[in-house]
Amino acid sequence: MAAQQPPDVWYHPATEIVGPALEHEFCSVAGIIRLDGSRTTTPDRVMIAYGAPVNPHRRPPGTVRIYARSIAADELGADSDPCWSEEREIICRPECQACDPVFFRDRNGLLHVFYMGFYASVWPEGSDSPDMTRTRSDLWAARSTNEGSTWEDHRIIFRGYSGATNGAIQTSAGLLLVPFSYDVTKPGRLVSACVISCDDGETWQLGQNIDLENQQGDHAGALEPAVIELQDGRIWMLIRTTLGHFLEVFSEDGGFSWSQPQPSVFRSPSSPCHITRLQSGNMAIIWNNTMDTTQGRTALHMAISEDDGRSWTEPLEVVRGPEQAPQVSYPHIYEYARGELLVRFNHVVGGWSGAHTKIIRLTEATLLGGQC
Repeated sequence: MAAQQPPDVWYHPATEIVGPALEHEFCSVAGIIRLDGSRTTTPDRVMIAYGAPVNPHRRPPGTVRIYARSIAADELGADSDPCWSEEREIICRPECQACDPVFFRDRNGLLHVFYMGFYASVWPEGSDSPDMTRTRSDLWAARSTNEGSTWEDHRIIFRGYSGATNGAIQTSAGLLLVPFSYDVTKPGRLVSACVISCDDGETWQLGQNIDLENQQGDHAGALEPAVIELQDGRIWMLIRTTLGHFLEVFSEDGGFSWSQPQPSVFRSPSSPCHITRLQSGNMAIIWNNTMDTTQGRTALHMAISEDDGRSWTEPLEVVRGPEQAPQVSYPHIYEYARGELLVRFNHVVGGWSGAHTKIIRLTEATLLGGQC
């Protein structure tokens, strides 16, 4: 079946669509990583990965797989039609649906991928909790020693139900943190936590969760967190909620325990954000901003902090969905060269079975006001 062509999305004039066009009925949550040419005797390339070709719900096991395409890093932004490689399959789990990949390069240069192994999400009608005998979507990890050509050491680092991935960080102390949320019962809700490795991914343990105990529902509670290390060594987590804003918590021990949740300065509908540290030392955030509107997931804004999150630039609207398919959400920022940013997001057309990943390029200078 040919992929449905999404209506046009509005892009800020200082951004550039860098593609590629991903011709699938469903294509969601692409991971992005720069491949080190010095390790392969080839020029540096940028690789993206994504789950396709259909929405994973109610599909036979193994239907949804993770695919990848790549491009020479110096070709991004070089012309209006970047030359991406042909699609190739990189991960298939015959027992489940492999989807939602995110990449990370650790302090030793090793590539990691974190992804979901989805089975099902089952909330019986009238029940206050999911059926955990059938509800399952594990968090997986794998590593590559050849710059993404092959992936090995696939392992489940959390067994249970999680709905999405949202990046990874390595702290100045060397801890690997993968933020995520997972289902709990009685009543059914989601809680947020990090899976943590103290040995570069050899072993993993679950940190304390953040739980909003007065919440109930399959999209309620503390969802889909994003994390960043502050200059003082604390970990800052921003958490999606149904409260109209992100909650924030802080950890002084690398994500093993957390402060009490408090409202952050970022208003948002029930939708995740992504936050990252740039090579300049500045922090960048992208989210569905509702500080001045109540229109939900219709637009994505970005901002920069030059003082470690104490203040932020005026939010810049970078994409906006069309009237007939307004949702743009699940963003991710990746700095592929100093000051050069790739932003991935999903444009949702006709419900989540029609999610299409899009990728744009913009600069840190644009967010700082230098090119607006």
